[in-house]
Amino acid sequence: MKSSSTPEILNPFATRSLVRVQQVEAARYAVLRRLSPALRHHMVRHLQPIGLIYGVMDHKLSRGDPDLQALRVNADKINEFAKAALAQCIDISTWLAPELCAPVPLESGVMECVGLLATTLHFRGFRLVNEIEVMPCQVRQGALRMILIAALFEVSDGLDAPATLTLSALPEQSGVTLRLQVSAREDGRVEEYDDGYRKLVWSDVQALAGAEGVALSRQDGLVTMRFPVEGETPAP
Repeated sequence: MKSSSTPEILNPFATRSLVRVQQVEAARYAVLRRLSPALRHHMVRHLQPIGLIYGVMDHKLSRGDPDLQALRVNADKINEFAKAALAQCIDISTWLAPELCAPVPLESGVMECVGLLATTLHFRGFRLVNEIEVMPCQVRQGALRMILIAALFEVSDGLDAPATLTLSALPEQSGVTLRLQVSAREDGRVEEYDDGYRKLVWSDVQALAGAEGVALSRQDGLVTMRFPVEGETPAP
């Protein structure tokens, strides 16, 4: 006697939702994978001077009459670099597990992303220009990081000639529009991207923007990203 089984009924809405979640996760991994060399460099940059200072202290201690005041100064420097390294490592960890609602001033968030990518883009033949000044608004840090970095990768990956990538911002009533303008350069040449991982594509940027509620558009060498404002930056 054959046993009957009830066919599984798939919910198309749940299936599409799962696909969207997987697309967002894949896009985030792609951004982090491409960004990992820069993150690694920033994570260890405060640790490197510690070894040099230790070498100086070891040389001074090998003398018969070490200068204790100078040793204290060097010990204080090691302590400062160690604290800075710890703070940097904690900050880098938020790229992997971001605080969902953590706000950041727009200009400092953009400056962080520019600091991570400017050198990499320069070696590939692109000039990254940040024209954003201090603004009395904050945006979600995780959203700004992922979407801006993804847009910079996607735009530069698709260029085969030297270009200047200019960032500017336009504050609005309930949000702020971040603009990424591409303009051609006469000098230099482009180095093809190839580090063993795939290029970023526009659907990656779209997936990240959709997940964060960020309006996104692209036309004629201009990418615009409209971020909701999370609050005003406190006055100094």
